[in-house]
Amino acid sequence: METTNDTQSCRYTDETIKNKYVAKLLHPVKTNGFQSLRMDDIAKTMDLSKATLYKYFPSRDEIIDHLSQLFIRYIVGSENQLESGSLDAYVKGFKSSFAQTLLIANYGTEAFFGDLREVYPQLMAAIDVAVSERNDRLRQFCERGMAEGFFHEANATLLIVQDELMFRHLLDPHYLMRHNLTLRGAVADYYAIKKRQLFKPAVYEQVDDSGMAERFEQLVRKVTYGVY
Repeated sequence: METTNDTQSCRYTDETIKNKYVAKLLHPVKTNGFQSLRMDDIAKTMDLSKATLYKYFPSRDEIIDHLSQLFIRYIVGSENQLESGSLDAYVKGFKSSFAQTLLIANYGTEAFFGDLREVYPQLMAAIDVAVSERNDRLRQFCERGMAEGFFHEANATLLIVQDELMFRHLLDPHYLMRHNLTLRGAVADYYAIKKRQLFKPAVYEQVDDSGMAERFEQLVRKVTYGVY
């Protein structure tokens, strides 16, 4: 089929395609921030020519805006609905929130957030709101699980903070090396600890963890190689 100018124009405004390219920045930006990134560097990371990059994104500002929105929609906001009322729902919510908290800690680094606070404070404010709303949904989910007898009684806010702090340690290569840990093993072991901490004994025995080994591998690949 012949490619027309209209088809090309639609391609350059297609949000799915633009998100695919912007997602390639998540990994380098989490490590080094974005202030030192030139358009040449961005084009190289996206595997685009500089001319083509400008067709998708007329400015660097637009790229950072897309990156922030991508973080909000796909890293923070992918679990808008945390269902409850049954064992399957609570197990699904637990597994989903565990993985999501890890990814938020992985990509929401001080290198990235520090640059946002300095250069684009309005974008950082939007991320702060999204994370706060997400944590509030997760807190309510935990409290419903406690009220319905699936989870141990505990301070739900502290459970969330505990995960945030733990994952930041486990994502630090120096911390892992100092304690003779691997990321894959530490994530799996912390999942087991968290599961026992959260679920009451009778419920804990019914949790089906088939497929979790593969899920841990996927998470580690995302963290290590920036696979989006």
